Amino acid sequence: MKHSVSTRKELTILKLEEAVFDVRHADWFKSTIDQLVSNNLSRNLIIDFSQVKAIDSSGISSMLLAHQLANRSEGLAIFVSLCQQIKDLLKLSNLDKQLYIFSSINEVMTLIEPALKGKRASKSQHQPPPYEPPDEIADEIELLPEEVFDSEPFPEIIEESADDQPEIKEPQPKEVAVRKRGRPKKNTLPDKAKPKDQE
Repeated sequence: MKHSVSTRKELTILKLEEAVFDVRHADWFKSTIDQLVSNNLSRNLIIDFSQVKAIDSSGISSMLLAHQLANRSEGLAIFVSLCQQIKDLLKLSNLDKQLYIFSSINEVMTLIEPALKGKRASKSQHQPPPYEPPDEIADEIELLPEEVFDSEPFPEIIEESADDQPEIKEPQPKEVAVRKRGRPKKNTLPDKAKPKDQE
């Protein structure tokens, strides 16, 4: 299978340069992915499908295998520039929710760049202070003399009997007003109270 490999900001980019990704390329793809993710320089892999226009079931399973191999080596397999046919097949097999799919390499770079900066900053931070045994630390702490504890009076604890305790009443349930269902009745006025113009 025609392809090219490049590196960009601690990411390895594998660009597939074939129009069809089918069973003929599955074994080659597996061995190439295995080789790239086992590389100690970069375990994060971007696989560019911009030139691939058709794929079959073995190609789809190869994509899933690439994802699993990258995860095992504590890296990522990111798929970019997928054509609509590949997106539809991934959606049918529910792999679109498992795989890392982006529209372009630039989109991936903008999302990953802050994480890479944080990773570099954490490497350059100082080493933690060396471990000091507790005996040396205890010598530095000023201990309180025992007289301080003896001179403070402690209040006496008075035991209360059950008779001395106030009774706790359980809350009584409130009476709920009964509401009538249905429409409220119209107020009917007696004949004498009707206005004259209604008669």
